[in-house]
Amino acid sequence: MNVTLITTDGNKKKVTIKSFDEARQLVCNYQYNSSAEIVVLMGGSFILFDEEGKLKNLEINKVATSIAHLNEAIYPSDYIVGDVLLVDDIDEFDYLPYE
Repeated sequence: MNVTLITTDGNKKKVTIKSFDEARQLVCNYQYNSSAEIVVLMGGSFILFDEEGKLKNLEINKVATSIAHLNEAIYPSDYIVGDVLLVDDIDEFDYLPYE
């Protein structure tokens, strides 16, 4: 499935993922076995990011934070850190194998 990787420096790039674990590894540091967190946006899309990113002191992702604020998906004072995946098709994502 095709998703958009949004890096902390603001770059957006289409990437193909074949499993949930592959998606998680793109946004979570490989050295840690972190969980991924999802923020649901209007229209059925969502942002996938490292649940422990703030604890790891990852850099703020201004683009992802802006998208989440525009969709009223996070509190106005909250922010998203680290690289994220923007997923447009939640149904297709649900059918990805775990590994």
